[in-house]
Amino acid sequence: MEIINTMIVRIISATIFITLNIQHVNAQMEMEGNKYLSKCFDKNIKSMRIYLEGNELSYPVMELGGDNNILFEFDLLGNDANDYVYHIMHCNSKWEQSDLFSDEFMDGFNENIISDYEFSLNTRVNYVHYKVKIPNDDVQLKLSGNYIICVYENENTEKLVASARFSLYEPLVNVQAEIRQPTLADYTNSGQEVRLSVFHDELQINDPFSEVKINILQNNRPDKMISNIKPVFVKNSELVYSFAGENVLLGGNEYRMFNIRNLQLFGGHVNDIKFVDSVYHVQLRLDERRSYKRYFWQEDLNGKYIVYNSNNDNHEVSADYVYVYFNLPYNEPVLDVAMYVYGGFNNWTLNPENKMFYNFETAMYEGVILLKQGVYNYSYAFVNNYVKQIDESFIEGSHYETENDYLIFVYYNGIEENYDRLVGYQIVNSKYRD
Repeated sequence: MEIINTMIVRIISATIFITLNIQHVNAQMEMEGNKYLSKCFDKNIKSMRIYLEGNELSYPVMELGGDNNILFEFDLLGNDANDYVYHIMHCNSKWEQSDLFSDEFMDGFNENIISDYEFSLNTRVNYVHYKVKIPNDDVQLKLSGNYIICVYENENTEKLVASARFSLYEPLVNVQAEIRQPTLADYTNSGQEVRLSVFHDELQINDPFSEVKINILQNNRPDKMISNIKPVFVKNSELVYSFAGENVLLGGNEYRMFNIRNLQLFGGHVNDIKFVDSVYHVQLRLDERRSYKRYFWQEDLNGKYIVYNSNNDNHEVSADYVYVYFNLPYNEPVLDVAMYVYGGFNNWTLNPENKMFYNFETAMYEGVILLKQGVYNYSYAFVNNYVKQIDESFIEGSHYETENDYLIFVYYNGIEENYDRLVGYQIVNSKYRD
């Protein structure tokens, strides 16, 4: 008990130091190169999510003119509401801003105040919950493709606080795909190969090598994507993108999971819960390196998370924020790399808040993150300090048997088009078949 209390005090002090030294991100901005990301740029913006309304585990991809809504939401920590304005941007298949003007891809206004917000109820950490539904009375989108919703504070377009990706598709082509164990020796036991065909009976394609673009994302992760692939065979109205040894991604491992829906009970992977300085602190069980272990299946959320409070139905504003402590025993620190807790909870980005630090006294990597009540998936990722490559397999391992979703996006940009139309979309699972 004394050790746990000491650790809480030490990590709280480190967290305060980190928080005080995180400045509002400007130069890092909304882009990586020219690509727009799903990312929070204000340290007080938390739990940003975008999905199909009614299913928080869904991916933010909707049929153009369909019955669904895209729901975008986030929390602002604190007691006071801010004035936020959102702007919608059309992007190409590479998530770069397209050349279209607003009135070409939407009806309505493209600078709108976020008026739908609520204050948290009976929480130890106060916050304001904001949400935007698309389409709405102010915004109706007319074209398929990739979109970014950007949120600015007080109508100041220099102060971007959050941005999130979503897509609208036209069902003009049929995608048939399957996930196989790779034949390449280097990836036979660690990778997953995507074989697919695109049938375009309803869409005339003159040059499939230049007019059609394919993006394949594992669990909708921007860092796990296959692109720039060309058809191997073209026959009648079918484009075949299946060739042994190509379209391969590491399968990874099933995600780690913890459950903090109820702060009076120890959920899955929780070792201890304490109430210190008016905030709950959740100590997870010790994790371990899995790269040398055999594959073990366990059901997960494919990297996503659910906001949930077991003691109240209104989860959006009743779920509390708690400090969650991560601990990974390791004999000595790994040189020239940084360790991060990684997952959909931070939109697959790397920032000071999810970075871990090596503690020589405990011989562990340790980290603490402020998270909203719910059920979470996560993994550990090493990032090389020089080439900045993300490597999960070093800690987590990688297996061809791992259950993953593969999201397949088919874009078309013909002679008469001036943007990348999203004409096909399909989700294929590596383990489950329809």
